[in-house]
Amino acid sequence: MASAKCTIKLAQRGIQCLCLTLVNLKRHDQGVYRCRIDFRTIQTQTYRYNLTVIVLPEQPVVLDRWGRHLNGTKLGPKEEGDDVVITCRVSGGRPQPEVRWLINGVIVDDQYEQNSGDVIENRLLWPTIQRSDLNAIFTCQTMNTKLVEPKETSYVLDMHLKPLTIKVINPPSTLVADKRYEIVCQSTGSRPNAIITWYKGKRQMRRTKDEILDHNTTTSTLSFAPTTEDDGKTLTCRAENPNVNGLFLETDWKMNVVYPPMVTIQLGPTLVVDDIKEGDDVYFECHVRANPDWKRLQWFHNDILLQYNGSARIIQSGQSLVLQKVTKQSAGYYACSAINAEGETVSDQQYLRVKRKCED
Repeated sequence: MASAKCTIKLAQRGIQCLCLTLVNLKRHDQGVYRCRIDFRTIQTQTYRYNLTVIVLPEQPVVLDRWGRHLNGTKLGPKEEGDDVVITCRVSGGRPQPEVRWLINGVIVDDQYEQNSGDVIENRLLWPTIQRSDLNAIFTCQTMNTKLVEPKETSYVLDMHLKPLTIKVINPPSTLVADKRYEIVCQSTGSRPNAIITWYKGKRQMRRTKDEILDHNTTTSTLSFAPTTEDDGKTLTCRAENPNVNGLFLETDWKMNVVYPPMVTIQLGPTLVVDDIKEGDDVYFECHVRANPDWKRLQWFHNDILLQYNGSARIIQSGQSLVLQKVTKQSAGYYACSAINAEGETVSDQQYLRVKRKCED
């Protein structure tokens, strides 16, 4: 045992203690030592001592599957489903040392073989690693005596992990057009933390703010003012780990954007605006787009609310206003309005010109 002190003593009743000290033992110091005691009046006595010198193995080194030395204290990073293939190599040692692999302190492989000369190797195959293997400690251990602690070289398994969950946190059931909102999306399980992106349809939304809550939880806040055109469209929140190719999670949220009615008035498409004469039948159409749906439709003539009047031949039907056998008094500005839970909107005015029958 190198750099050690070996002492052999002999003491018997009535004789002086004899001592042999060997300092800084070497391999060649091993052998049988003989001590002879000569007496004046009795027979010479001889004692033999067999000294075994244990040569400790060198510190284990670890190689990857391509035979390259691993540096540092980390193994990986690996991905879920990968195999861990590593070889522990130990040089020297007498008697021949044992070489074994431990994972988290538990022996998983104690089958080793002599490579060449005094080199011993143990190749470990740990297949299909899982998320639960993150931070597992892989230890190569060698020993050839119980007189000293085993020599060890350890590595901690590092892994790149895909996101596990993604969700929009408490999304509002309805959005009011042109009002700004902050919508939060959260993803967990990614290592390193997930990158979150927002999309409206296929267009990426840029006005976002990301925050890392802990080692595997990320949130992204989208600042967004929906328009009436966004009603019924889909917002998509995507979480991905760029270190894990091709794997991402998405969640979709269909927007319900509410807004006051959008109203336009149009003269019936079969009518010619400059060719309406007394006695003709005229109708207008009121086009409404609203969310929620409109509840009431009203018509105006020169800013005066029109009421249904069959005798006056003013008929309201659905989203149409019918004027039968118009007169000069029927001329003027017409408009319609629609009302829903978000408010009332009045259309632009449409002018109706009525010619006398004798006019060209």
